[in-house]
Amino acid sequence: MKNTLLKKILYAVAAVIGLVLLLVVYLAVTFDPNDYKATVIQLVKDKKQRTLDIKGDIKLSFWPKIGADLGEITLSEHQSDKQFAAIKGAKVALAVLPLLRKEIVVDTVYLDGAQVNVIQHADGSFNFDDLLSKEEEESQQINFDVQGVKITNTQASFINEASGAKYSVDQFNLTTGQVALKTPFDLAADFHLVANQPVVDALAKIKANVMVDPEGKHFVVKGLDASLKGALLDGKDVNVTALGAVDIDAAQTALNVSGLKLAMQGEFNGAKRDVSLQAPALAVNPKQIASEKVILALKQQDAQGDFNLDVVLAELKGNQQAVESKGITADVKVNAGARKVDGHFESPVKANLADMIFDVPALAGKFDIKDPALPNGAMQGQFKLSANADVKQEKVKTSFDLNLAETRLNGDVSVAGFKTPHIGFKVHADTLNLNALLGTGKAKSSAPAANSTAKADTKPAKAADLSALKTLFLDGSINIGKILYSPYTLTGLNVGIKADGQKLALQGLDVKLDESRIHGNVGISQFNKPLYTFDLNIDKLDLNRYLPEQPKPAGATENKTVAKVATAEEQPLDLSALKALNAQGNIRIGWLKYGKTEAKNLNIGLKAQDGLASLQPLNVDVYQGTVRGAVTVDARANPAFTIKQSLQNIAVGPLLVDTINNDMLSGTGNVTLDVTAQGNTVTALKKSLGGSVDLRMADGAVKGFDLAGTIRDAKAKLSLLKGQANTAADQTKKTDFSELTATFNIKNGVAHNDDLAMKAPIFRLPKGESKGDIDIGKEQINYLAKPTLVNTLKGQGGKDAEQLAGVGVPIKVTGTFAAPKFGIDMAALGQALAKSAALDALTDKLGGDKAGAVKSLINGENKADALKGLLNGKSSTKNKEGEAAKSEAEKGAEEAKPTEEKPADQLKQKALKKLLNF
Repeated sequence: MKNTLLKKILYAVAAVIGLVLLLVVYLAVTFDPNDYKATVIQLVKDKKQRTLDIKGDIKLSFWPKIGADLGEITLSEHQSDKQFAAIKGAKVALAVLPLLRKEIVVDTVYLDGAQVNVIQHADGSFNFDDLLSKEEEESQQINFDVQGVKITNTQASFINEASGAKYSVDQFNLTTGQVALKTPFDLAADFHLVANQPVVDALAKIKANVMVDPEGKHFVVKGLDASLKGALLDGKDVNVTALGAVDIDAAQTALNVSGLKLAMQGEFNGAKRDVSLQAPALAVNPKQIASEKVILALKQQDAQGDFNLDVVLAELKGNQQAVESKGITADVKVNAGARKVDGHFESPVKANLADMIFDVPALAGKFDIKDPALPNGAMQGQFKLSANADVKQEKVKTSFDLNLAETRLNGDVSVAGFKTPHIGFKVHADTLNLNALLGTGKAKSSAPAANSTAKADTKPAKAADLSALKTLFLDGSINIGKILYSPYTLTGLNVGIKADGQKLALQGLDVKLDESRIHGNVGISQFNKPLYTFDLNIDKLDLNRYLPEQPKPAGATENKTVAKVATAEEQPLDLSALKALNAQGNIRIGWLKYGKTEAKNLNIGLKAQDGLASLQPLNVDVYQGTVRGAVTVDARANPAFTIKQSLQNIAVGPLLVDTINNDMLSGTGNVTLDVTAQGNTVTALKKSLGGSVDLRMADGAVKGFDLAGTIRDAKAKLSLLKGQANTAADQTKKTDFSELTATFNIKNGVAHNDDLAMKAPIFRLPKGESKGDIDIGKEQINYLAKPTLVNTLKGQGGKDAEQLAGVGVPIKVTGTFAAPKFGIDMAALGQALAKSAALDALTDKLGGDKAGAVKSLINGENKADALKGLLNGKSSTKNKEGEAAKSEAEKGAEEAKPTEEKPADQLKQKALKKLLNF
């Protein structure tokens, strides 16, 4: 393709020059060229549909040479006014004496400031195709000889509209000797070359003696001395040189090379590289193939050290059907500080050039590595390789065997097709000890220091472009008994790898990572914006062993006391990876441990695209119960989270410790969550939390606080207490309950509750009697509860306990999640206890129905009726029943009859009113 393109471009340039030469010759022999300017211009217009513009007069000279000076000329594109080519000046001189013999000998051609713009259109056609078309009637050929060509300050450009490739040559200068077919001539040229595929910006110089015989397909270059300097091959300050001679006779299938030396020096990605190839003599023809040794040398220097490679292909002998070398050898040396590598390999080489089959039957090598980073400071290894390549059939087959430290790796690789290779392989190893090969890979903590000011990268995430995988076709398998890479161990790795240009898949993955057995499938598709798919099963996984160690707090001393440290600036959440993630799949884990939490039957479905990810389902058996629901994460702008979960039969205590660092409750319960949060830090997320939580618990306890015990202690010290008293939580104490229900309305990180209801052996907490807030963002509590002690206290503390029955006291919970405080209204408690004590003393003396009436007064019944029953010696209930049996007449008579009170009864009534605040 490249030769055809080059040939077409040369034809185009030749056509332009030829057109000029024919024009000059024609005008020179007619002696009156300006009379024909209009005719020639119209002829080009009619025949080629191009516009030819000869801007000045054509000047002729007649002795000692006939010459023509055309001046400035331009030629348009086909059927367009756009410029295709231009020449600032063109001169041609004809020898006079040959004209007398009816021969035209062009003495010298001068061309200055020529410009040619070549375009290959998307359909493959060129913008000069019309110039190469044959005329309707072939004109008589004119044989002429050019004694010399001199071209100065010329430029040409080429654009491929389909690929976007652009190439240009400017500052082109060319000087030749006599130019004639089948005759060697000298040439010297220099020019500036610029290209974008690949990137090139370099100056070229060429000197050589050239013979061209297109009809005989014979080309010879002798005395070649060429150089190219500049930016090329992804390097800078690159200098490529070529010396020697090449004789190519395609008709005879012969090639002769002598004294060929190719060299390149330059800087590539910070490394200085020097490559050279020497081929003193090489002869290839149908009868024989012979070559002296060919030497390839590579030297590289960079910040890491020095690298040297020397390859020698020994003498070649044979013919095109069978040629053989005594061997190819290579030596490798690396000197990178304390690391040193010495390697050597060799193999015989066979080839059938007629059928293009090459065979390396037994490539064997060994190497010695010295490196303090290696476990023993050194390592030796050896390998064997066989390879066979059939170029015509585009097939390659290889097998290999590598022994290195404790690792033995073997297998085979086959390749079918070179343009789009289809690669098949099988790789096997009993043990792959990466510790011995690479040193230990023990994970290090990547947590930032307390005073770190590093900030997350705010650059927009971009998905990896794996478009190159579209040309990758694989079908193979890997089987490795054990892989060691401290502190991890993989055993029994079996996986099939397949790529078909649309998807790269790991199929039938089966491996044991430490104590975890993993099996399933993983794939990558949509390579320009990769979609990762997976379906994995893991029997058990202890995440703690794979997480980095948490750094110790700054200021910690040996006795574990920690000095006060300034709070580090909170780092924003980095969800950049999620923004670039395009994935979907499922993962199931039978048993999972994270921190102190153990979970079972984890089932996660992931779907992520363009910064929006959902975990659905997100199911797990944890905290002795089940969790079912989904989580959504939106990382497209300000991170946002949505959690919808139903927790059944959950041990609430551990759940609260792990989620909000609070250990106030114990017991089993059901929790329904429907919450959202938005923010780029954890604190912002807490403060923006909104939604609802529904809690249902049974057979639990409020930890850190003993309600009955606290009241009893307060009663014993009542004479010393006034107002309220705050008590720090004591985890050794608790208040048991049999049932607890509550719903929380969360807004801006604050959870509000006003429907807490509790039932317990010693108290009741009716719905609506308590309310308060839990500030999740600040991790603070502000809650007021009003429990009422019940009669079941009797027998749980003797006489003092019985006096607490029926007492209702406001309790305020304040403080932080980690250190809550419980406050009791001691004044209200004192008043309630005084009432209870007076009631107990009075009922003990009264006994019977009167005692019941007094208790009815305390318990909030109709105090007037209860008091009348008490003074009449009957209970209010019985009075009501008797009163109901009376006739209306009797009731009226009694109401009309004045009540007579005895002095003793009046005294009792006053005393009770005072006691009961009635």
